[in-house]
Amino acid sequence: MSRFHWLARVAICLTAALLAACAADVRRQQTQWQPLSGAPGTIELRESVTLEPSTGYKRVLAAGSLWRETGRIPEGRVYRPVNGVLTAEGKNVLEAYLVLDGGRVVGFYLPTEQAFAVLPSQPINYENKGK
Repeated sequence: MSRFHWLARVAICLTAALLAACAADVRRQQTQWQPLSGAPGTIELRESVTLEPSTGYKRVLAAGSLWRETGRIPEGRVYRPVNGVLTAEGKNVLEAYLVLDGGRVVGFYLPTEQAFAVLPSQPINYENKGK
C-alpha cells in the first residue's frame, strides 16, 4: 500500500471518529412513569408528523401509524408504536415512545432510561381507535 493510500485511510478514519464525537447527546430528565390502570387505548395518526429534536436527527411519524397508550408521566400520556420502533438519536440511539399532552407532541419517553426528552411542542392530528 502506498503512503498516500495509507494517509487517506487514516484521514477518513479520523474524520469519521470526529464526526461521531460531535453528535449531541439526547437531553433528558428523569421522570416517573405510571402504568395504565385499565385497558390501553390506541390512536391512529391522520397525517404525518416530523419531529425535530435538538440533536438534529429528525423523525417522521407516518400517517396511518398506530400507537398504543402504555402509561403516563407528569409531562403527558405515553404511546408506544404498534408496528415498529421509534428511536431518539444523538451520541446513542435510544428506544423512544411518544409523549402527548392533549393534542400536542411534547417529547419522547425513553423507557430504558426512565427519562423524558423534551421536543418542541407541536400539534398532532390523530383519531382514537378505542381500547
